[in-house]
Order: sequence, then C-alpha cells, then structure tokens
Amino acid sequence: MIKKIDVSDLCPDMYIHDINCGWMEHTFLRNRFFVKNQSDINSIVSLGIRHVYIDTSRGLDVPEAPSAEKVHQQLEAEIQNLGKTLKRSVSKQASMHEEIVKARRIFTEACSIVGSVLHDCRLGRQVELEKLEPVITTITDSIFRNPDAIISLLKIKRADKYTFQHSVAVSTLLISFCRAMEIDRSDIELVGIGGLLHDIGKMKVPERILNKPGKLTESEFEVMKNHVNYGCALLETIPNLSPVSVSIVAEHHERHDGSGYPLKLKSDEISLYGQMAAIVDVYDALTSNRVYHNGNEPTEVLKKMLEWSEHHFSPPLVHHFIRTIGIYPVGTLVRLESGYLAVVIEQHHDDLLRPKVRLIFNSKTLSYIQPWDYDLSKPDSHDRISGFELPSRWRINPANYI
Repeated sequence: MIKKIDVSDLCPDMYIHDINCGWMEHTFLRNRFFVKNQSDINSIVSLGIRHVYIDTSRGLDVPEAPSAEKVHQQLEAEIQNLGKTLKRSVSKQASMHEEIVKARRIFTEACSIVGSVLHDCRLGRQVELEKLEPVITTITDSIFRNPDAIISLLKIKRADKYTFQHSVAVSTLLISFCRAMEIDRSDIELVGIGGLLHDIGKMKVPERILNKPGKLTESEFEVMKNHVNYGCALLETIPNLSPVSVSIVAEHHERHDGSGYPLKLKSDEISLYGQMAAIVDVYDALTSNRVYHNGNEPTEVLKKMLEWSEHHFSPPLVHHFIRTIGIYPVGTLVRLESGYLAVVIEQHHDDLLRPKVRLIFNSKTLSYIQPWDYDLSKPDSHDRISGFELPSRWRINPANYI
C-alpha cells in the first residue's frame, strides 16, 4: 500500500514511492528508492520536505499513516469545493478566437526579445531595461483583453530555449495573477518585469550545469541555487529598477515555512510578490515539458500545490492562483461523463468546474469526431467533467484544438 508519512517517521529500510517535491528541487536520481541510512533521511529533511509517500509492500510500514488514496480523495474534494466557491473577478474584452492569434505573436516575440537580453547578459553586456518594458506592455494588454489566450500557450517549451520561455511564462502568469487580485496596472507591469528577470542569475551558471540533460549532482545543485545571489548582484547594475521587480528575483525560491533559499525567509518576511512568484515558478516548472521530464497536467499540479501549501506556500494565495487559471486551465484535456474527450477552451467567471470545452474524441468508440464546442455552464447542459486526461495516453496535442 502507498501511504503518506511525516519525514519524522522515516527510517532505514523504508521504500520511498514519491519524494513529494518538485523534480528540480532535489538531487536524488529518481523519486523512488530505498532509504538506506540516516544520511538519506538527513538529505530529504535538508530539502525542506515535510512528507513523503512510502510503499509498504516493499519496505517498513507506519500503521497509522493515511493511504495515498485517502489523501488523493481529500485533495480532490478540496479542489472540487474550491471550484464551487471561487469566482473569477476578471472580465474579458475579446473572445478566445479573437485573442489567440495576437497572443501567439506576442509570446513568440517576447521569447525572442527576452532570449536576446539574457544572451547579452551571459556575454557580460548591460541589461537594457528599455527593451523589456514594451514586452511587458504587450503581454499585459493581452491579459487584460483575455487572460486565457496567452496562458494557453505556456506549457510547451523548446529545450534549447527553456530558460527564456520559462521567464516569459512566469512573467505572464504573474501578470494574470496580479490582475485577478485587482492590483494596480502600474504595479502589475513592475511585477511583470520581475518575472522576466527572475532567473537572470542563471546566465552566470555554467552552461554544462544549466543545460545538463539529466539530474544535477549535489555540488551542481548548490551552484544552481546560487543563481538567486547572482541575479541580485546583476540587478544592482540596472539603473531605475523598481524594488518590486527586485523582490521577485530575490525571493522566488523562498518558502513559507523558511525551508527555501537563499535567506530562508518565513511567512510575512517574504514580500507579497515574492510569495506569488514562488507559486508561479513552481507551477510553470512542473507543467512544462523538458527533454528528460514530461510536464504534469495542470490540474494535478494544482492539487500538489494545495498539498504543499500546508508548509511551502500561503494557502490563500494558492487559492487566488487557482481562481486565476481555473481548476481545469485552458488547454487541459478532460474526460466528460458521456465518454467524450474534450479540450478546455474558455473559463467562466462563476463556475470553475464547468468551462467551455471543445469535444474532439469518443473514448467509447476510440474514434475522433468533428470538433464541436459545448458550454458546460449552460442550464440545459447534461454533461460534466469527470476528470483530466493525459494527452500522451491518447496521442492528442490539445494545443492543436485551441
């Protein structure tokens, strides 16, 4: 049986089924392994991990620990309850159909400009803030017209451009997050700049480590963690950079319980925007496809973030973030109770559990259908989402249907 236990209950001869943290946040070669000795336990504790999942069929048990199935049911109930109670506060000025074409162009141009700026930084050249400000303006304009359009483009990233595309994705998600929280536009754009620059310190990390096609060693991981300090040092060379932007670069790896880095700040010691950036950074990293890691589905990542918010994130902010992107974000492949597979194409303000979807596949007959749109929020709708599906299982690329 798979069970969730506190790390204080870990002991040698247990078999870890899931180390229960982001795959980039630990140096173990795999998520599943035998605990050989106290050194393994100390390594897990040092990462700030509070709970792990063990396989009692392959190692020692903790009899009173809850099963993974029970934990999953509790998280599912929690996220379903959030879907019923959270409301989106943003209005849309453009339809998804109108905005998606503009959003593709904006995202492509933003990645190109940010890539150029960060490349110049690696070569030791001055970061030109004036090149980034128009990028933020166009992204913010798109978010204000329809926040779902550009967000739907963020998951797929090219390996050779990951750092650039991740920077644009974090900035975009932060802008949308801020807008949903009704923050002033002037501050939103400063947050957006911080998002673009949040990983600028990685330009001082050796490329053999930054682009390593596999897990980092402990020593490599320590070098990678220094990117926050490198980034803060680089920001000191940029004139007129707002403290709001700086806080995102400095604090996006801090954690609510003090287990983050580099300063191990706790709770309100971390600025609001630093806390928001931490949530967005983890979400985008876990949902993104990499050369050696397939991204998890957004809904599954949101459940994990709810679980981790007990220690690592502010629960109210995680709830706000879920309100921002929805229980089933645009681009998610879902199964309906009728057996059809559909891609989420639009969120609704009042019901995060009943988005507008595009039906594309009949799972009962295992056949594609002529795509057609169905609004699950309509009073006469007789279908519901029963859960999300893995696109790889069905060899479906949801991006082709948005």
